[in-house]
Amino acid sequence: MAAQVEAIAQQTAVVETRLEEARNDRETADRDTFARRVSLLIESLNSASIDIAKAFAPEVADSAWAAYLKGDRGVFTRRAVRILDANDARSIANLYDDDAGFREMVNRYIHDFESMLRAILAQRDGSPLGVTLLSSDMGKLYVALAQAIERLR
Repeated sequence: MAAQVEAIAQQTAVVETRLEEARNDRETADRDTFARRVSLLIESLNSASIDIAKAFAPEVADSAWAAYLKGDRGVFTRRAVRILDANDARSIANLYDDDAGFREMVNRYIHDFESMLRAILAQRDGSPLGVTLLSSDMGKLYVALAQAIERLR
């Protein structure tokens, strides 16, 4: 009987080890999937910010393009945040209502940002990262656009 109990204890330890390994593998895969998804959303946001910034300031300095081509993907997001201030809410709303292309860009930006924010907040320690995201240039552009089209009320 003691031998059978010992065998059961050993098998239980093996099963628990395998369960822990499977749990760790799943968490690693989830983190990798999350990182890829957020990376794609950030690329989409940076791409949309180029078009949004161009809608308000069509002239783009060569230095901005050079920085972008060297890997600074946030250069146009920062530019859009600088261009848009609180006084531009009315002009953003008017352009949003009158220009279907601009409306599509803004909707895509807002959708992608909110999707990324939801994904981050769903993580175990997502709240501090969510606050950081909202205070970033991407977050500032999101808030400016969302408030201008009265998405945030």
